[in-house]
Amino acid sequence: MKMTTRRVNISRRVYPCPLCGELAARHSTGRRRLREIGVDGPTVVDVTYSKHYCAKCRRHFSLPMDHLAPAGGRFTNRVRWTAVDLVVKSALTLEKAALRMRQKYFVNVPPTTLHDWVVEAMTA
Repeated sequence: MKMTTRRVNISRRVYPCPLCGELAARHSTGRRRLREIGVDGPTVVDVTYSKHYCAKCRRHFSLPMDHLAPAGGRFTNRVRWTAVDLVVKSALTLEKAALRMRQKYFVNVPPTTLHDWVVEAMTA
């Protein structure tokens, strides 16, 4: 089955520093690949983001991507929400929810990862 790649560019020339609010210039870009829910097969979102340097704080930072995925995560927020809903709202076991995610949405989510997401959702 062919993997679909969707490209998203959220890079900015300048972006406010999260500490001081001063506009910081982009010094480079980075790429991040996230697994996404697929309709016809596996899907990956290839995100290009900007890296900035604040001259006032002397600090490097990257453009935030919380709207797409949590920091350091390999899956999009949509994958996380869908998988947690299968466990919480549909009352599936972790293994059955992981199987449904593979069969219906073409995303391989390990049951242990799904467990962590459910615990996080229940404590939030």
